[in-house]
This record gives sequence, structure tokens and C-alpha cells, in this order.
Amino acid sequence: MVASSKNKPWLLEGLVLAASLPFLLFPNRIIPATFLALLGLIFIETVPVLLKWRSLPAPTPIDLPILLFTLSLGLAIVVSADPDLTLDKAAGIILGLFTLRYLLRTLNTAKVWHLAFILFGLMGFGFALLGILNAEWINKIPLLTPIINQLPNQIIAVPGQPDAGIHPNQIAGTLLFYFPLVWAVWLGQQKQNGRWQKWLWLGLSLAGTGALILTQSRSGWLGGAAAIYILIALWAFALPNSSPRRHALFTLLGLLTLAGAAALLAIGPDRLLALWEEPAQETAVGSLTSLSFRQEVWRWSIVAIQDFPFTGVGLGSFRRVIRRLYPLAIDPGYNVVHPHNLFLHTAVDLGIPGLIVYLTLVGLVLALGWQAAKRDVQIRPYALGLIAGLFAFHIYGLGDVLA
Repeated sequence: MVASSKNKPWLLEGLVLAASLPFLLFPNRIIPATFLALLGLIFIETVPVLLKWRSLPAPTPIDLPILLFTLSLGLAIVVSADPDLTLDKAAGIILGLFTLRYLLRTLNTAKVWHLAFILFGLMGFGFALLGILNAEWINKIPLLTPIINQLPNQIIAVPGQPDAGIHPNQIAGTLLFYFPLVWAVWLGQQKQNGRWQKWLWLGLSLAGTGALILTQSRSGWLGGAAAIYILIALWAFALPNSSPRRHALFTLLGLLTLAGAAALLAIGPDRLLALWEEPAQETAVGSLTSLSFRQEVWRWSIVAIQDFPFTGVGLGSFRRVIRRLYPLAIDPGYNVVHPHNLFLHTAVDLGIPGLIVYLTLVGLVLALGWQAAKRDVQIRPYALGLIAGLFAFHIYGLGDVLA
């Protein structure tokens, strides 16, 4: 199957990438190994080309934004006053960038693409399961408390994880990359597919939705609801005009829109303003006390961006800089890890130019995903699921960030 490294460099590169994974996910554990892992990534990008094992990859529309993003990343690393925090964040981003480049040059057949999708799904299931087992469950909503109290809590030691466990908001943010995807695949099941496959995907979809509900993450719920709405809309617009399913989806979309508008009218602008000004009030989804905490963090994050508009405060350094430079009215013993807003977080880490490049990159990926969904019926469910997940994560990112 694999004649030689010269004919199939992807195998050697994949092995080097896999070997570097643990050291770049937890870079502060064994610094020399992290350094060697970074050299390994440079090796797979340069040596196969220099030795003519493979040609340069074909250009893609995201090459320029990736280059600009990398330049912003380098500047944010240089200005950081906290190298230990910066190494942790930088190693993860570099791993992501090199993994992306590897996938761009290897996912060139349907068989390999489906294999990568299966691996992605297994990783998602593993992360979700690890999160649920390690969760620091919080009782926010009385209706769910009896269920939460019955959940297993077998803390598995993971580097960088708090002793008490993983915050449910972090689990919700991770699930948002996966649960729209399984719903999309279930919606995209063809008539010729076996019944067991439809039940399998429906079961996975319901399990993902149930896990998201149990996190009691209001940001996660908002992102999840938006993902389902966006997924229905994307499916409706992607189908041909003559499709009866298209008409049914547009009808469902209209009903959901009316239901959402009716809910907003029932709450009313005065009630929404009161909740913003006095978030400690009880609501149908529990008290919104954490909103006042977020308002304080958002306020000083904006000030930090104004003070460091071009470079940010240093990659990953927010948790120390916000205490070092600003009079944050939050218990000094509480570790404010991030700004609790994805867009502020990106600007704090990389500066306003970095935020602009990031948004450009996300916009391009969404556009390319939509083109793929319109062009290829086989890829459509996966493309639409990933698009909906990306939307969901950024809506979740209005009030939270994956640490």
C-alpha cells in the first residue's frame, strides 16, 4: 500500500504530527520535548519539499489570511510579559495551523476525507465523554438538579485541568462543534441508507442535545438553538426549488421565527433592560448573576484593547495583565482566565488587526463551506453541519470562551 516515503510522504508526516500532539497540547510539562515537537512540525513542512518527496501544495483562498494571522500571532508572542502562559497558548495554535496545512494537502480523495471525518467524530465523542466525567457540575436550574445529582463524577487527572473538574460551560462550547454536525448528517440521510444508520445518527443527535442541556450553560443553549435554526435555514436554501422537503423546511423555519419573535415580545424590551441592569433576578433559566461579572470583565477588556490596540496584551497573558494593570472589581482570589467574549478575547490576545484577520478567515471558511454544500450532495450534510457549528460557537462566544 505504501511503497516508500518518497511516494507517500503523508504517512511519515502524519506520524510526526501525531507524535508532537501531546507535547504541544501540554507544552509546559517537558520543555525540551516541546522544542523537539516544534522542530518536527518544521520538518514535515520543509524536508519533504526540499527532498522532492512532494511538490508544494496548491494555493487556497485562505493562504493569505493564514499568513497574516501568523504574523499577528508572532507579534503577540514577542510582546508578551508572561512566557509560560504564552507558550501554552502559542503551542496549541501552532499545532492547529500545522494540522490544517497537513489536512489541506492530504484530504484529496473521498475515502481519506471520510476517514478524517470519522476521526473527527471520535475525537469529539472522546472530548465530550471526558468532559462529562470530569465536570464540575453546578446546579443553576432546579428542574435539572435531580438529573445532575445522578450523573457520574469520576475526576480523571488531565494536565491543566482544575482540581474540581471542568466547568460545564467549557463542555458546552466543545459540544457546539459536534452536535450540529450529527443533526446535519441525520437530516442528510438518503432513502437508500439502512434504517439502522438513521437510528444511529438520531441517537447520537439526541445524546449530544441532552448533554448540552445538562451543562446548564446559557451561552451554550443560545448557541445550540441558533445552530439548529441556522442548520434548517441552510438546508432549505441548499435544496433545489422543486424539492418538497425544501418547502417543509421553509415552513418549519417560519414557525420557529414566529415562535422566537413571540417569545421576545412576551418578555418585552423593558424586562430585557431590567435583566441587564439587575441580572440577579430569577428567570425561567435561573438567576443571571454571572452577567454582572461579565459586564465588569468586558468593561476592562475593552480598556485593555484601547491601551494595546495593535499587539494585544500578549498571547495568553490576559489573566495576569488584567490584574496587574486594571482595578478589576472581582474577588482577587478568582482566576479571570479570559474576557468571556470570543471577539474581545481575540482582540486582547492579538490586537485589533489580529481580530480583523480572524474574522476574515472565519468568513472565508463559511463561504467555502457553503460553496461545497451547494456543489456536492455527498459532502452537503457535513459542510452544513460544520458551518452551523461554527456559527453556534461564535454565538456562544458572545458570553464565553473555551479556556
